[in-house]
Amino acid sequence: MIYFFKNYDEFSAEKFLKFLPQNRREKFEKTKQKRDKENCVISYLLLKKSLADFGVESFEIEIGENGKPFLKNNENIFFNISHTNGGVAVVADTKPVGIDVQDILSVKNGVVERCFSEEEKELISKSNSPEEEFTRLWTLKESAVKCNGETVAFLKNYCFETNEKTFKKYEKIFTTSERKNLLISVCGSREFSEIKEIKNLEEIL
Repeated sequence: MIYFFKNYDEFSAEKFLKFLPQNRREKFEKTKQKRDKENCVISYLLLKKSLADFGVESFEIEIGENGKPFLKNNENIFFNISHTNGGVAVVADTKPVGIDVQDILSVKNGVVERCFSEEEKELISKSNSPEEEFTRLWTLKESAVKCNGETVAFLKNYCFETNEKTFKKYEKIFTTSERKNLLISVCGSREFSEIKEIKNLEEIL
């Protein structure tokens, strides 16, 4: 299950600070941009709900090698978080998982040259929506890197020559879903096609 939120117009981050642990509130206070502050709160509450589905009621987050977050004192549950200006997505599982959500991006030619294969370049050039195809491929690469706990330097090592929404490659299953002006890609041990959109965070507290 992917938990997703994009209802910023009716959201007040300060209202939910009491549900955050001290270290998360401190992160909120240090964050400068309004949308980043909102995402700081939203991502934690979505994660809390996602972990509760696996029976995890109390948890601490630690940051491992290459910035990959993990649960302290819990080697059985994995999670990943992604946010952009248009929304926040969270996923958890019993095996490593990576997720990336992006607003539809303009095609960045420099990135394409550095990180995309010839087959991927062809998919973009032949697409009716090059921006959407570029974003889809980018989120797939990001989800793979995040699943494997790697840095962005490894993005070019993952190449996708298909435009299928669900497929298997690199011994992982990749799933891409669409939301209005957004794409969400997940890399993991199984298909993640079910997205629960949370319109009001109070419903998961």
